[in-house]
Amino acid sequence: MTNIALDGTLTSVLGATLTAGTLTNLLNGTITSVLGTTITAGTLTNLLNGTITSVLGTTITAGTLTNLLNGTITSVLGTTITAGTLSSVTSISQKSFQEQETLNILTADTFTALSAVTTSVFGTYSFFIYNKGPGTNKVDARVEISANGTNWFANVDTVTGIAVGSVDVLVPSKFLKYTRLAYRSSAAGAATTIDVFFNGQGT
Repeated sequence: MTNIALDGTLTSVLGATLTAGTLTNLLNGTITSVLGTTITAGTLTNLLNGTITSVLGTTITAGTLTNLLNGTITSVLGTTITAGTLSSVTSISQKSFQEQETLNILTADTFTALSAVTTSVFGTYSFFIYNKGPGTNKVDARVEISANGTNWFANVDTVTGIAVGSVDVLVPSKFLKYTRLAYRSSAAGAATTIDVFFNGQGT
């Protein structure tokens, strides 16, 4: 199914089935309302500056949904891509989740920072700290942020005295590109072991 005219439009392709074929719009036109379309080993493509919209519920199996240059693919809610390709994506609006864990960290008397996390892609993020012990040794923790990864600012007040067997969650109050957690023993010479989990969710 091809639209080869300049600025043309392919509309209301609801429930279509494309098997080993091509649904394509070659120049600046629009492919709209492709709701429920099934693409099996075929291609749904928009080659230049056009728009592919309303591809809700589309199923792509070993096929390609692609926008090669400056066009837009919007409203791809509920789409399923199995062994296929969704290419030229600059952003995805659905929220994504990322977790990063650092386990069995031995504390020291001075603040030590974990590796920085690039938080520029997250809308919400936090650090979960669990004090594993031994004994009754406590831990202090704080969140630090940076714009350049070199100079750091203590973003929230230091949480002091997290007891063995207890947890705390630190949430940054300000936003910068990089964020990290720093930790230390609450008392000199009283090291403990902690687990830290970073959880972030995209916008």
